Amino acid sequence: MLRIASQYTFCSPQLILKRMVVEQDEQKVVKQMFSLDDTSVESSHTLFFDGVISTRIVSLKQHFPTLNIAQILESYNYIDLSSISDGSSIFPQEKPLLLDFNSNAPGNINQILPQFASTLANFSLFEIIAACTYFPILFLEQPANLEVNHIGKLLLWEGVDLPNKKITQHTRVRQF
Repeated sequence: MLRIASQYTFCSPQLILKRMVVEQDEQKVVKQMFSLDDTSVESSHTLFFDGVISTRIVSLKQHFPTLNIAQILESYNYIDLSSISDGSSIFPQEKPLLLDFNSNAPGNINQILPQFASTLANFSLFEIIAACTYFPILFLEQPANLEVNHIGKLLLWEGVDLPNKKITQHTRVRQF
C-alpha cells in the first residue's frame, strides 16, 4: 500500500481537494481518499509532499501516431509542445487547453516543461494539469477523474507556486 498526501489533489477541473491522502494498492488501484483535516491523528505510513497529486500525463500523439489534429481542434486548444520551439502560439482561448508532450515519461516531460514555463504562466496550475492529464484521457473516452477505484499511476507536481497556483521554471513531475 502506498499512501501519499499533498496540499492539493487534482481529481478533475471541477474537483480539486485540499490536504488529501490518496491510498493506492500494489496494482495501482486507488483504495481510499481522505482529508488530513478530518483525522484526529496523523495517518501512519503516509508520505507527505509539497505540490499537487494528479493522474498520469497522457500524450495523444503516443496513442494515435496518425493523429487527426483537426478533430481535436474542434473541441480543444491543442498544443503539441514537442513540435514548437517557443511559446508564442500558446495563449488562453475559450476552448480548454490540451497539452501534448509527445511522451508519457516524466523524465522527457521534465526536460520540455521548463522551456515553456514563462508562456504557461498565463494559465493556472490546475488548467495546465487538466491540459495534460484530464482532457487527453477524456478525449480517449476513458474515466478521467481521480477517485476511489481509479486504476493508474499517480504524479506529483512539485516546484510549483502554490499561493499563486502557477508553474515555475522549477516545476517537475514525479511518478509514484
